Amino acid sequence: MKTFPTSAVWCFGILFISVSLITTGSSEVQVVGPADPVVALAGDDIILPCSLEPNVSAEDMTVEWTRLYLKTNVHLYLDGRDSNDEQHPSYRGRTSMFHEELKKGNVSLKLTRVTLSDAGSYRCFLPTLTSQVKETTIQLLVGAVSQPVISIDGTKDWGVVLKCESGGWFPEPDMEWLDSSGTNPPADGPPEKHRDSEGLYTVRQHVTVDKTDTNMFTCRVHQTEINHLKETEIHVPDDVFPKSQVELIIGLIAAAVVVLAASAGVYMWRKYTEEKRELLEQQVKNLKLIREVKRDALVVDIHRVHLSQNVTLVIPIAFFLIRSERYYEIHAARTRQDQMKLLYQALEEAEDTRRMKSDFYRILLDLEPDLLIDLGATFVDVNKDQLIQKVTKVKPILLELFYEKLYCNTRIHQMTSQDQMRQLYQALEEADDPRRVKLDFYRILLDLEPDLLIDLGKNLFLWLHITGI
Repeated sequence: MKTFPTSAVWCFGILFISVSLITTGSSEVQVVGPADPVVALAGDDIILPCSLEPNVSAEDMTVEWTRLYLKTNVHLYLDGRDSNDEQHPSYRGRTSMFHEELKKGNVSLKLTRVTLSDAGSYRCFLPTLTSQVKETTIQLLVGAVSQPVISIDGTKDWGVVLKCESGGWFPEPDMEWLDSSGTNPPADGPPEKHRDSEGLYTVRQHVTVDKTDTNMFTCRVHQTEINHLKETEIHVPDDVFPKSQVELIIGLIAAAVVVLAASAGVYMWRKYTEEKRELLEQQVKNLKLIREVKRDALVVDIHRVHLSQNVTLVIPIAFFLIRSERYYEIHAARTRQDQMKLLYQALEEAEDTRRMKSDFYRILLDLEPDLLIDLGATFVDVNKDQLIQKVTKVKPILLELFYEKLYCNTRIHQMTSQDQMRQLYQALEEADDPRRVKLDFYRILLDLEPDLLIDLGKNLFLWLHITGI
């Protein structure tokens, strides 16, 4: 039996081991991809990672990018170039590979303008690779997001109702509210979610918030699968919040105080004006009384002698003048002549002569009216010419007579002073009741021309004494 030398056996063993190691080393090249899904937003450009490990050149290899349930390729690299004649139409013009990276084993695929329909599982396959691991699967998640919009949707109880709405989301999102401290205010209900014909979600939620230190509130929309979050913050002004019960009570109390103060002010003002009006009325009455007293005293002064000689009811007059403390003395006088003398002294020597004469004049109006009328008319007759020549206030006299319906002429204001004097003279001479007109003329003169009457009255004393009236 032929045997091999020991050295030959050892050489054969070493050669076998070397060939085995070479073969084993070539089988370790494999296709690898990411363990986690690739996340993209609609419209983004993304890369689906795929490479050889260890990094060996893939320039002369075939690389197929396919997708489950699609019969045609997403992208094909063959014979050192892109071969996309039979590429799926939805990917046409949107895929590319990094040719300069192929020699480093980088066979990743770039996908541009991602759409929601691009989401799914992608297969990176190298059929010419001698390794058993010739492919890997990459999961692509495509989402859509939008910025939430917050609006004030009115008030409720003592708070403000806020509405947050955000549309165009995919996959289905969640929504929550936060205040400035990070606390979730109680919502008015779960978020409302709707899906449109394109598969996008719209979510909205209402929340009633109370006034805080900052009045800052945040609406947050998030999608955990694509790990995206959008939020919007709003500041609610203080004046938007309804008044609280305490503020309302304080406001009502303040309003009541204001109303009461205003009412008190109005009452005090009315009371003040009423008191002022009453005071003015009393002053007018006093002035009128003083004026009447002066006028009555003036009449008595002018006609004192004639009155003392012609009054017939001396005792009744004295009775009314009992306050003068001269009544008993007058009553005790035996003769009418003595009574008249005492009455004359009472008028002259009283402590308040003017008041005494005024009372005397008023008593005469009741007891001796014809005597006063005769005196007034007689005074005007005697002094008519001088009165008409000397009076300075003709127009007021005519107006007064006009208002008393004793003189009828509405053109008084248009007359000259001379015409007014002529009209006054005619009124005294041609009136239907001259005696009444003269008496009123006399009364008006007592108010308007008292000094003139006093001067003329001195002449009347002499005339009365001469005529013996």
